[in-house]
Amino acid sequence: MSERRPRQAAPVTVLLTPDGRITGWSEGAARLFGRGAGDAVGAPLTDLLDGLLGGTDAARPLMAALKRAAEGRPWCGVLPLPEGAGTGNGLAVACEPMTVEGGGAAVALTVSPPWAGGLELLSEAGRRIGSTLELHPTAREIVDVAVPRFADAGAIYVLERLLADDDRPAAETTAAGAGGGEAAGPAVVRRLAVAFAEDDPRGWSREFPVNEVIVYPPSTPYARCLATGRMVEFGGDTVQKTLAHRTGRLIEGLLDHVSLLAVPLVARGRALGFAVFSRKRGRLPFATADAALAAELAARAATCIDNACQYRREHRTATVLKSSLVPAAIAAPPGLQIAHRYLPARSGVGGDWYDAVPLSGGRIAVVIGDSVGHGVTAAAAMGQLRVAAHTLASCEFGPAEVLERLDAIAQDLHAAQFATCLCLVCDPATGRCEVACAGHPPPLLALPDGTVRHFAAPRGLPLGVSDRAHPPEYEQVTETIPAGATLALYTDGLVESRRRNVDEGIARLASALAASRSGTPEETADGVLALLSDQRGRDDIALLLIRPA
Repeated sequence: MSERRPRQAAPVTVLLTPDGRITGWSEGAARLFGRGAGDAVGAPLTDLLDGLLGGTDAARPLMAALKRAAEGRPWCGVLPLPEGAGTGNGLAVACEPMTVEGGGAAVALTVSPPWAGGLELLSEAGRRIGSTLELHPTAREIVDVAVPRFADAGAIYVLERLLADDDRPAAETTAAGAGGGEAAGPAVVRRLAVAFAEDDPRGWSREFPVNEVIVYPPSTPYARCLATGRMVEFGGDTVQKTLAHRTGRLIEGLLDHVSLLAVPLVARGRALGFAVFSRKRGRLPFATADAALAAELAARAATCIDNACQYRREHRTATVLKSSLVPAAIAAPPGLQIAHRYLPARSGVGGDWYDAVPLSGGRIAVVIGDSVGHGVTAAAAMGQLRVAAHTLASCEFGPAEVLERLDAIAQDLHAAQFATCLCLVCDPATGRCEVACAGHPPPLLALPDGTVRHFAAPRGLPLGVSDRAHPPEYEQVTETIPAGATLALYTDGLVESRRRNVDEGIARLASALAASRSGTPEETADGVLALLSDQRGRDDIALLLIRPA
């Protein structure tokens, strides 16, 4: 057989019965095996593989794969070629189940050069890995691409320190290959994903669970991989030493994995963790070309994992900031009911916030605000303004003076371009309110008779936009909440969208308040959000309802 035959550039397709008898024969198969379709169809595949693979022992893994494929389980692998066949990597083979007319089972066998399979693997990795910024799904995408096409098992491990949001410099978080030194200590990592090309992957998942934290001693190939930033190839004897204290059928099966690669996951000069790939007996051990492919796959995977880690840290930061923007609960004074809701934008935390501050004489100060923009920057700015507003209100400054002092503070907040704010002080005994407004949407008053009108709130400049040399003077007015009426304070996320302007949105809010007025403030708040559900997602939404008891 010619040495050039295994170097076929085009894939070869053969259709087979479950027991390995040929039913279909492509032109590529005729060139590879040196037989025409007339001689091949009806013959057992083993007769053709004997000469190409050097005996039936080499073909045995393929015959087992055909049986599994006929049962609906596809298989990919590399079959060894005898010395002198012209390549040291073997023949890449894929077995895919298929159905034929009449409901019978068949198998499509695709043979291609190993280097073509590597390009296809990297192409698939580019399409599938990184479809989400969630860490665990990203890790799962990596092992799903690699197993079983590239390896019989794969796992992704990430440094526990990174998942704990600890960014302090540490030996194990710096890749030596990027200029760092070797780590002397153990590697503490978390398993994020694992995959086995086995009949019952659930058993393996129970034995090697996701989210398990493992400490690998410095002498292990895993710790050396992290310390040096270089790939480490090792054999099944190392696995046996590592798992010497564990027994069971699955562990014994794992010892059949005799060729393993520990590949560092390095992004931006920092080791994030490592990937482990293994191959069982009966499949070619990892060769030089496989190591290069694993390195390329790991490099792409590391970038996606790094993005996911950054997103995770930012999401946690946003969550912490979010909790500081709005109180978990509001204690309403006797004679007053207050319902409050906060819905963050789907794109992340924004700048909406509110607060309620108890005052002397049973009164209460209510403040609601909104910083321009979204994300951590806007949230951080409003977090500072909320603390300042709480302090100013607790000192019992009037609403106008609270806004004037907040404006001076906002001038020094470089993170905030500007912010809107409304401050109200209410006396539950009389329903009397003192109100001042800094560019915030006007409150709405829903009356018991079903009508809704604007609540008096003078318009003033937003916080932080005036000249420091000419600070604004905010007007303060007095208004009353009648018995049985409900006052609604809100941010523009509830009334403004790309499909309608603010005035149309306020009219819709008024209709929603009228339709939901018969319930308690809590029920009314839920009803309003349900009726205006199309507003949710683009921007933050804050809503407060105040009703005399």
